[in-house]
Amino acid sequence: MNSKIDEIFDAIRVLEENLKKEIEQEEEKLSINLQAAQKKFKEGLLHYLWRTPVLHYLTAPIIYAGIIPAFILEVFLFVYQMINFRVYKIAPVLRKDYFVYDRASLDFLNIIEKINCFYCSYFNGLLQYTVEIVGRTEQFWCPIRHERKLRNHHAHYAKFIPYGDGERYRDELPKLREDLVTLEPF
Repeated sequence: MNSKIDEIFDAIRVLEENLKKEIEQEEEKLSINLQAAQKKFKEGLLHYLWRTPVLHYLTAPIIYAGIIPAFILEVFLFVYQMINFRVYKIAPVLRKDYFVYDRASLDFLNIIEKINCFYCSYFNGLLQYTVEIVGRTEQFWCPIRHERKLRNHHAHYAKFIPYGDGERYRDELPKLREDLVTLEPF
């Protein structure tokens, strides 16, 4: 890959690590005052239900109906990895790295808010998990950047071959596939 591009991606990784450290420090500061704040900002269930707009009640079934296709997608992804990733020797994506359910321990949330947070955490985790599985699949089968610029891309995209560079594609495809084996053990 182009050394200037490698330098930029390395700089981005360093910035991401610095951002993670800053967020962790901020969270540490917040945790000190968390217990007092949780009591201060707790809202009772009846008050919450009373002040909830009627349209929220009407749209909730539509929102929560998404759990059915989400569950089907998760089962499919599990089977997909167990079969295809084993055949192609791609390290599996570990579910536990993408699904985080820590908001339920926030005492200032009532039961409805905790269920809502669980739902959003599940969906965000599922989508990130899906993106990682698809990213590894794409790295194996078609690690070529698109001609058109993408708004967002998965973590593997930076390693992909520039659009139209057939020579590099043939030269680097075996290495890109080999890299997938060493990501995580089964």
